[in-house]
Amino acid sequence: MARADEGFTVIEIVVALTVIAIGILGLAIVFPLSMEDVNKSGTATEAVELCKQKLEDFHMTAYDAPELEPGYTHADSLNPIDGVYLRTWEVTEDQPMVGCKFITVTVTSQVEPSIKVDISTVLASAGR
Repeated sequence: MARADEGFTVIEIVVALTVIAIGILGLAIVFPLSMEDVNKSGTATEAVELCKQKLEDFHMTAYDAPELEPGYTHADSLNPIDGVYLRTWEVTEDQPMVGCKFITVTVTSQVEPSIKVDISTVLASAGR
């Protein structure tokens, strides 16, 4: 014969299911937020790569090339890159010393306005 105190009561099952449901809802709320962060990270990584590519191009460019002319902000002819990114750069002559150019490349995302990446380098005229 079965005893009356064996098994679970309906109240215990309802409480257990409520606790499980709250846990699942918590995960359901966190999952989209984490996906948003992953997407932002991917966008930021792509912006950094676009900066690095342009800086590598400058290291292979003649010192007196028109795209390295100082005094104004240059805009990339490929803008908007992939329909998302705007790449610009500024060149300052004789910085940090005479015979050098200080270049700052900036990439911003049109989709995620909070993403803006600036990377700088120095090019020397010697050996060019």
